[in-house]
Amino acid sequence: MKTASLSTEQAPPIAVPLRFFAIAPLFLLLAALIIAIYDTNPFVDAHSPALLAATHCITIGFIGMIMQGAMQQILPVVIGSPMPASRQIAWLTLLPLIAGTLSLSAGFLQGAPALLNLAWVLLGFGFVVFIAASLISLSRAPAKTASKTALLLSVLALTVAVILGALLARGYATGMQLDYAKLAAAHISLALGGWVTLLIIGVSYQVVPMFQLTPNYPHRLASALPPALFTSLLLYLCSIWLNAPALSYFAESLLWVLAVVFALTTLWLQSRRRRRVADATLSFFRLGMISLLCAALLSAAALLSPSPAHFRTLSVSVFILGFALSVIHGMLYKIVPFLVWFHLFRGGIKKGVPNMKQIIPEAWMWRHLWLHIATLLAALLSSVWTAAIRLFAIGLASEGVLLCFALYTGIAVYRRTLKKLVAST
Repeated sequence: MKTASLSTEQAPPIAVPLRFFAIAPLFLLLAALIIAIYDTNPFVDAHSPALLAATHCITIGFIGMIMQGAMQQILPVVIGSPMPASRQIAWLTLLPLIAGTLSLSAGFLQGAPALLNLAWVLLGFGFVVFIAASLISLSRAPAKTASKTALLLSVLALTVAVILGALLARGYATGMQLDYAKLAAAHISLALGGWVTLLIIGVSYQVVPMFQLTPNYPHRLASALPPALFTSLLLYLCSIWLNAPALSYFAESLLWVLAVVFALTTLWLQSRRRRRVADATLSFFRLGMISLLCAALLSAAALLSPSPAHFRTLSVSVFILGFALSVIHGMLYKIVPFLVWFHLFRGGIKKGVPNMKQIIPEAWMWRHLWLHIATLLAALLSSVWTAAIRLFAIGLASEGVLLCFALYTGIAVYRRTLKKLVAST
């Protein structure tokens, strides 16, 4: 494991990121419940209340919460600049994120303006606190690295995505006269193409070589990719507001070409890893990269098709469930055992610290991988096969339960080992 470049002495208390990680899987359960109890097929209509509610449970409640927890750890350890008042910032972002996501989902399902208004206020507050703390941390970071650039651009994309999301929620609640189609397209592109993709790229620059024992990403590619991707997003936003189809086609094509370059480069690096033993977390990551390639192909089909709606829905589904969730699962199954091992070792405990593979059994990770693949396939079939909706809901709920069990097992190992070793000294 390559840890020489990490500023491990600046790591926050283990409880800071683990709070986010432990709560996030519950939103997968909530999303599954929403889809299961909805009377009609939510995948047929991309604007159905159930699909909007479930999607935001996954994107904000799960993905957003995991990423905010990860940033609490990444900024001090990888970038070398801790968040100011990390404990307080964690609570000021975690609690509004939970309450805001619940309010937003309930507001969509019930068509309740009061809940939508409450949601954008809560989520806006939580994200503003997180964004401000992240920008302060990044501005203080001494090093100029490709990871820092990617993280900075991801936070900037998140800032605009949050503003647009709040405006959309406010508009739905009050009936404001807005161009909802343009706002939604910009919101989705910045949230998924900017915040999610750029953050995963920035973290991958460190995590892939460190945990998967691959060569480093090529320096020129690593430096150029985040600014190029961010520029393509800006061009796409301009094309939306200017009603310029040619510019939109070019910008979207460029964005997906850059995403494909990242995915292929990652797969190439993984093929050159020093250790050839099968690894569940590596397989999660590979599934994520393959899904990103599939999402790009589906988007290309949407650009070329006279009826693009179905292909775009599939592309977004593959991106969120196949790319984002797969990579996040793979990272969690590496990062949580590392945090448990690291904090026990850093606490001065030299003997009795469990091996990283003993913290979360790898057999659970393999089961989760196959369950995740089945859930992804069920989601893709849901728009044409009604029975697949129930299968998707069951699979997503099972993933939430399994991930909860795995993460809580890791936390229990930390507490049990710490208590045992402290008692013996």
